[in-house]
Amino acid sequence: MSLVLVSYSCVKDVDLDQYNEIVLSPEAAIDLIYFDLTADEFTGENGSGVTASDETRLDFLDDDYIQNSLVRADFNFRFTNTFQSPLTATIRLVSPSNSVQHTIEVPIPSGSLGEPATIDYTEIIDENQINRVRRSIKMSVEIIRHDPTAIEGSLQLASKGFYYFEFQS
Repeated sequence: MSLVLVSYSCVKDVDLDQYNEIVLSPEAAIDLIYFDLTADEFTGENGSGVTASDETRLDFLDDDYIQNSLVRADFNFRFTNTFQSPLTATIRLVSPSNSVQHTIEVPIPSGSLGEPATIDYTEIIDENQINRVRRSIKMSVEIIRHDPTAIEGSLQLASKGFYYFEFQS
C-alpha cells in the first residue's frame, strides 16, 4: 500500500512589496559594572563620608547604526550592603567629551554582616530621554559611605543594561 501526500498553498493575495515595511525589534542584555568593595577601597575623609568609584565603557554605543536604532534602555542595579552605614550610589552616563548626560542616585540603607541590606533598582530610559544614552560612551559609579568609621563589611554591585532597538529595512 502506498501513501501519497499532496501539499499545496495559495499565494494569490501575498503582496511581496511589503518587505520595505519590516521592522525588527531585538533586545540586548549587557553586563555593566560588578564589584565587591571593602572598607580599604574607600578613600578620603570629609564631612560627607568616604568614596569609592568604578567606570566602564559602553563600547557598543560607539556605532551610529546602533545609536540611531536604540529606542529604550533599562539599567538594573543590585546592591548588597553589609556596612553598618548608609551609602549613596551616584551613577552617571558620560559622553565622549566627559559631560554628564544622565545621573541616577540610589540611596542604600545600612546593613550588617548577619543581615545585609539589598536594593534592586531599575532606571528606565524611554524614547523621550533616549538621546541621553545615545550620547554616552561611559558609565561611572561613585559610592559614598556616610560613616567613615564603619569599616566592617562590604558593598556588592551587580548591574546590567537591557537595550531595546528598532531596525527598519
